[in-house]
Amino acid sequence: MTTTIRRRDDLEKGEAHRSRVRTRSLASLHRARVGDVGSAAVAVNPVHLLFVTLAAFAVYAIPLSFVGQFRPTALMVLSVAAVVVATVLTMAIGAELFVVFWLALAFFQNFAVGTFVPGHVDLVPVYISESKTVAIVIALALMFPTAMTNLKRYRPPVIWYGLFALVVVGHVSSLSGATLPYLRNFLIPLATVLLIVAITAQWSEERRSDLLRVVVRYSTAVLTIGTFAEALVGSSAWRSMVNVDKNGALNSLSSVTSFLGMQIDRTGGFIVEPTNAGYIAAAVIIIATLVSIQGPRSVRAGMYVCIALCGWVLISSGAKSGLLMLLVASISGVTYARSKRVWGGLLGGWSISLLVVLVYVAVATGPGKVVSVFADPLGIVGGDSTTYHLAGLVAGMKHAVTEFVGAGIGNGGNFARIAGAPISRWILTGGESSWGVLAYQAGILGIVLFAATVASLCKHLGRRSAVLLSAWTSAAMFAEALFGPQAAGLIVVAAALFMTVDTDNADESASGNGTCYTTEKGDEQ
Repeated sequence: MTTTIRRRDDLEKGEAHRSRVRTRSLASLHRARVGDVGSAAVAVNPVHLLFVTLAAFAVYAIPLSFVGQFRPTALMVLSVAAVVVATVLTMAIGAELFVVFWLALAFFQNFAVGTFVPGHVDLVPVYISESKTVAIVIALALMFPTAMTNLKRYRPPVIWYGLFALVVVGHVSSLSGATLPYLRNFLIPLATVLLIVAITAQWSEERRSDLLRVVVRYSTAVLTIGTFAEALVGSSAWRSMVNVDKNGALNSLSSVTSFLGMQIDRTGGFIVEPTNAGYIAAAVIIIATLVSIQGPRSVRAGMYVCIALCGWVLISSGAKSGLLMLLVASISGVTYARSKRVWGGLLGGWSISLLVVLVYVAVATGPGKVVSVFADPLGIVGGDSTTYHLAGLVAGMKHAVTEFVGAGIGNGGNFARIAGAPISRWILTGGESSWGVLAYQAGILGIVLFAATVASLCKHLGRRSAVLLSAWTSAAMFAEALFGPQAAGLIVVAAALFMTVDTDNADESASGNGTCYTTEKGDEQ
């Protein structure tokens, strides 16, 4: 009897031990998946980059090969399943691979969709072309519990973002038309910043810096190879090859642009849209410059090469807002070097951006139009494409100030133009300006909370991130595409990696001085 009891006790103890081991294993797996300090870094090499690139193409190619054979519901399930499998697989291998995989989804979206779309299909289903959005939503859901833990020291920007998201969602009246695309543009970029910060919060500085350099080199390779390939075959043949007429996500395919009266040819490469290619190239130049300034001497030569190549891509794209990003980044860098006040740096960047555009429009079209823009935004449109961007910003902000409450998410903007709306409906609802369309749709409270969220991120998470976010938001005043994940993806990923690096530096500085660091990490406001 005693022996039986002892055996039973031993069995129960053994089962309890195995249960604890299983629990610890699952916890370790979860921590590794989100990049815990104890998880092993993945040294991303060319084989990994090829793998995530092919995975991105497969996510688009698999469902597209069954268009017309499956019912829409079954095709949607297949498309989402492909994204889920690829997302979970890259996360299981390492968070670094997921970050690059998500950027690959954004970079190659238009090229992959156009390449694999069957000839009998008139229009690509949006749930396939938006696989990048599905992937980041899946990642946010998977990371949510751990993100809430890792973001405790970044609570202020999380709270500001939560308020901003509530206001945006509160302006949703239906899920039809352009509502979902604008929800994506307004909510995904800042949510991605917080997600990447949460994933990398406990990484070493070296691990984050390694990933940042990989992202810069990968982005440069995609931009350079794509632009060179399009230059070889010609833009007309390139766009025909990728079936631009079947991709409803494309809305900025002008082959030429004007600069002070001069006509400039434009190329988009793998990005396909020249404007987005230019924005991404400008972002790479800013990021590579920030990396080279504070990075070790051994990485500077590589960053200089990336800067030169992306400078050529930017010129080839003809994206004037990309040049504006570079100007604002320079101004913001000087501002933050001289002052620790976040609002001063942001307001300086935003004000300089507006002033530069006003001066440019005055030179291009005459001072009279600049004077009249605030009374009649639509009256200045014409002659130079920049007038559209300025008119959209002014019209959207005027509506927010005079009406206070927004017109509702999905009403107006560039998506109204795609639907065939007249120019009065398109421009007077904030079209061609990210700030203008946000102000028009979410009201004065929406635009104020957006600015507060950006300022809080800059304050609590680092100076280099503040320079990058200032450049992004300033250029976005005159470019609606800059809130889209394809153009904003690289910027928000790099901003998050810069943020966590700067936070660690602040911690080390504080502990080294023996001072009590009572405020949140980052620059003081």
